[in-house]
Order: sequence, then C-alpha cells, then structure tokens
Amino acid sequence: MFLTEVRRHNDEELHAWAISLLTDLKNAGTTFTAHYIGYGQWTFGDENEFKDNTITVKNLFAGVGTTIIFCFDFTIEDNRKDIIQAMEENKDAKLLWIGAEKDPFDHPRIDCVFWPADMLLQNKQYKNFDDIKKEPSEQRHWISTSLGIRPHRIYVASLLKGLGFDKTGDLRIKTVSGNGYAPDNTTLPLYVDDKFKLTQEINDISNESTTGYQELIQRKWWGSSLFLYSSYEALGKNQNNNAANFDKNLRHLYIDKTLEVVNETRHGYDPIFVTEKFINAVVGLNLIVMNGPAGTVRLLEDLGWNSCRHVINHDYDDIKNPIVRCEKAIRLNSRLFNDPDYCNKTWQDNFETLKNNSEWARDHLYNKILKACEEQVKTRINTRF
Repeated sequence: MFLTEVRRHNDEELHAWAISLLTDLKNAGTTFTAHYIGYGQWTFGDENEFKDNTITVKNLFAGVGTTIIFCFDFTIEDNRKDIIQAMEENKDAKLLWIGAEKDPFDHPRIDCVFWPADMLLQNKQYKNFDDIKKEPSEQRHWISTSLGIRPHRIYVASLLKGLGFDKTGDLRIKTVSGNGYAPDNTTLPLYVDDKFKLTQEINDISNESTTGYQELIQRKWWGSSLFLYSSYEALGKNQNNNAANFDKNLRHLYIDKTLEVVNETRHGYDPIFVTEKFINAVVGLNLIVMNGPAGTVRLLEDLGWNSCRHVINHDYDDIKNPIVRCEKAIRLNSRLFNDPDYCNKTWQDNFETLKNNSEWARDHLYNKILKACEEQVKTRINTRF
C-alpha cells in the first residue's frame, strides 16, 4: 500500500487507520501513490540514521495521480524547500500532506491535513492511568522539564532563572549535550544568534534572561535531579516509551506540582507541532503555559482543550517574534510562577476543568482528530484532486 514505509514503534493503531483510509480511497477509484514517514526530519536524503528506508524528494512524485504522504514527525526547513522545488519542477504533481505539523506548506498544489500523531500515539496506554492524587507544594509548586536541549528551552530557562522564579519551582534543564544546541556561547545574544538562528530579535532579549543565562552556563544541569536519556532508553523501545515514561518517571514529579511550562519540540517561526509532552502535562492535571510555535494554544483549544484562559494569560500565543513570545509567556503569568499560594488555589478552583481535560486527552481526542482528519482527506480528494 505504501511505496515507502518507515514505521514508528508502537504505531499499530495509527498505521492501521492510515491503511484503512487509503483502502477506502482506492475502493472509491482514487489513483495515488503513498508514503508513510515515521521520522520526518530523518527520512529524506541518503546520509542519515534511516538510510535504508529513506526517499529522495524527487522520487516522491514517481507515480501517477496524487501523492499522499502520512508524516508522523516534524520536518526541517530545507526538506520543505526541496519539496516545494520538486512541485515546481513537476507541474502535474499534486500532494496531499497528512502531517503532524499544522500547515507546513503554502503551495497551490499541496493540500495539508493536520494529523498530530505524537499526541495520539499510545492513546490506549494513557487511558490506563488514573488521575494523579495531588499534594501541592507550598515551596516549589511548578515544573519545567527538558530532556533534550533546544534553543527556546534554554531561553525560557534563562528567563525563569533570571527572574528568580526557580526559587518556587523545579527548573530542570541540561546545559551540555551532543545535539549541537548546548549553550557554549559566552552570552545569551551570541547563543540566540548562533543556535536559535535569530539575529534581528536579539534586541528583544531582556536583562533578566541575560543574567539567568550567565548563571545557567556555570553548571552542566539545573534542577532537583538529572534525568538521563539512558534512563529513558532503559524503558525499552517495545515498552511504549512515552506512556511508560509518564508512568515511571513523570507521575511522581507531578504529585506536588500545579503548574508546568511545556517545552515543546519546535518553536521559532516553525509550523505548530505538538507532542506527548503536552499530553503528559494534561494527564498530569497541571495548569499549562506553552513554550512552542505561535498559535499552539489556539489550535489545541480548537481541538477541545480548555486552556483556562480565565486564569492563565495566553496572549503570548499570538506573538510571532519568538523571543518576545518566550518573554511574554512567563511574564504575563508571573504571579502563577512566584506565588505558590495563589497558584495552588487557582489550581484547586479549576480542578474539575483539569480533570475534564485529562478525560479529553485520554478518551475523546483520538477519535475526534482521526474522524475529522478522515473527513478532510476524503473531501479534499473529491474536490481538489
């Protein structure tokens, strides 16, 4: 059914849904070729971890009719540019991109359907988790976790540190890593320019963030403990990593926390990409401040999540400038971060909403998204292609 198939671990249900959808299209007489891309940023090209399963962009449109791609992951800017270029070189090409990013392409012959696969992966496993019994801390009531270093995570950690909010929360951040984003630059502006690839936005860096960065780079990691990637790998690729990670490593961290900064995978000017990091916070019954691409909160609200806008200021979500967005996400909600009594009472007052959110994530989100996705695909195939 798939011309190229790069599977994710434990993706059986989502893979079966994709096959079922393609079968319906085939039975309806639709002519297409299809690819299943489990690792978006790695699958294209010849030199990478999955080189035996890679595809070149030019070969995407080798078949006749419409090309359908199920992409489980985020893509990188160079890949998106290459796909656009390939479309321009093949004037008859039509692409239906069913992806985990929101609208990654802007092209007249590419239709995008949002399929946030990382949010849906292992949905059945997450259903097994009972609501966490909380005992809110009066000293350190919020948490920010980051297993892998990314520039927006370093920036928000610097801001939280510079504002002194780490005194009331568990700020977990590594400052050494092999992924190329380690803060080895001497100043925050240099780091933002070099690693965040932002130059004009440097003028928006605050004094507090600059000060916090200088403190962060004095140590290899900050936080109450260091969670190593080896500990995550120890869960086993066949043990449903995300769900097992929540059950074995995150659940106990959330017991006394009422607020979380969700440090998503993507940021900057990237398309919206939401993962299990958000689902963990929702199932963990936390109030949430999102550290991700612009529009992330709005998209999640459209999917049915109650973001508690009446008590959390999410105006940062509309800000395009990545540095200003980071700054506003924390500053607009400063009292929630630095006043444990206020935050814990706010959490208690909205506990039923948070329980409903957890139920939404575990019981309603999966079917709602896939049903909507299926309807969009069939409609666009019939009207556009």
